[in-house]
Amino acid sequence: MKPAPKIDEYNVGGSMNQSVTGCVVDETTGEPLTSPDVRLYRIGVVGETRTPLNEHGCFAFSGLPEGEYSLAFYDRKYVPRYERLTLAQVQIMNPLYIALKSGGFLSGKILDEEQRPPELCHFSLIRAGERRGESGYISDSGDHEVSGDGTFCSPPLRPARYFLRFAGILRKPADAVPTEPRHLAMQRRVFDYLYPDAQDISDAKGFDLQLGQTISGLQIQIPRPVWHTVRGKITGELPTGPHRINVMFSRTMGTIDVIGGGGGPKMEQDGTFEYHVQSGDYTVEVWEFAPPEPDGRTSVLRKFASANIRVTDADLDGIEIHIPS
Repeated sequence: MKPAPKIDEYNVGGSMNQSVTGCVVDETTGEPLTSPDVRLYRIGVVGETRTPLNEHGCFAFSGLPEGEYSLAFYDRKYVPRYERLTLAQVQIMNPLYIALKSGGFLSGKILDEEQRPPELCHFSLIRAGERRGESGYISDSGDHEVSGDGTFCSPPLRPARYFLRFAGILRKPADAVPTEPRHLAMQRRVFDYLYPDAQDISDAKGFDLQLGQTISGLQIQIPRPVWHTVRGKITGELPTGPHRINVMFSRTMGTIDVIGGGGGPKMEQDGTFEYHVQSGDYTVEVWEFAPPEPDGRTSVLRKFASANIRVTDADLDGIEIHIPS
């Protein structure tokens, strides 16, 4: 293993009073890295500043005003790293030594029951972690697109147990009914589940990924989407006037991050509503929206009430959500 570079050997430039300097190396080998993308963000200010690494893996941001900053390092082979920094006029910041961990990868192919790739598909990676001071299962890095042929590969990941969530639209079946309403035909092609065929993280299969490990060749089959009808009624004191009341369904999957899709119907004049969902747990909320603008946009005015429901293997009737006075 090569010794770590001495950062002060290199001319990274700039006044150290309001500068951020340092070098980037591979954590295992100590080799200087020149490929990572280095970005500096000033907290509360839109935009970013980027700088290249020199041949020794060193970087410099100079001429910076005092304040709070976030420094980010991205690379297609290494786990992303973030540093929170405070720059003060009277403070001289020492050069940073940034050691990046080799990333692990999950890759494979996702196909439907007829061995065809989906028309559109994204996947998310879920792991144990913390969010806003709460511990639980979180989304690791947002949504990632699956290729047109069904192949997928994760971004570089830190060692952990990961769960895979897939969501998308199946290709149109060869035996589609031409007279069926287009929105119903499209809805039946929508899927959203945790691998292998789970609606909650407790029933999903995890992958234990080690440092720098690649788990490849995963063969994922999309379970056929099954839809159920939820019927209910809003009771209590409702607003009068031209405002619109919608009943919004948000999917919950046992995570503290909201990763499931959301949407919902307009409430009828008698307070009833009907919506189609797949099996799973949902938070159902009653919202008031302003009348649409000429361009079609609308805005949320207020939330009245909410309830939690579980849809299993059948339609669900008799849901009542009461708006208190």
